[in-house]
Amino acid sequence: MTPQDVTAVLGWSMVLNFTVFLIWVLAMTTMPNLTYRTQALVSSISRDDYEKIMYRLLGQYKLALLLTHVGPYVALRIVFS
Repeated sequence: MTPQDVTAVLGWSMVLNFTVFLIWVLAMTTMPNLTYRTQALVSSISRDDYEKIMYRLLGQYKLALLLTHVGPYVALRIVFS
């Protein structure tokens, strides 16, 4: 696999993962009651704990995307262009 192929795969992976992240953010901000009720069917968790956990997970997911996708993508673009 050439460096250009790796850059392309990493770029599309980044697009797909950020799309998932944006859908998650939109669901949490526009439909918080629905997302909580759906989760409440699976586990018994308080609303306050649910919101804390979701926002922490959103932050962790965003940080993981930045470290595993954006950083390497930018580095590959700089090195191989």
